[in-house]
Amino acid sequence: MIAKTSIFALAKALEGIPVLGTLSGTPAARAGIRYGDVLLSVNGKRTKTIADYIEAKALRPDGMDIVVFRTGTEKIEHLVYDEPAAPADPAAILAELVTLRIAPTTFDGEGGGGGAPA
Repeated sequence: MIAKTSIFALAKALEGIPVLGTLSGTPAARAGIRYGDVLLSVNGKRTKTIADYIEAKALRPDGMDIVVFRTGTEKIEHLVYDEPAAPADPAAILAELVTLRIAPTTFDGEGGGGGAPA
């Protein structure tokens, strides 16, 4: 595995953004983006900084076309965003909360876990 310092040095030399990992199940992970990649462009715009990335990402609401540098070559990937979750219905949440009951708790003061909370 390439050292983190080497990834940062490579990203600096390539004027890109180092990738230190992705979260499982995210569009980036599904597209194969991984530790050690260097993000070079998003949606056709060069990404030298996080600000560049954010600006380029905003150009398309459905996903991103990205170019990453990996093991000596540039790779083009397409990321598709997940469908946004439906907004929560406050009335349904309130209706569910009203049906909840809180069970009483007693504290016996003995050492068996029934003492007062800290």
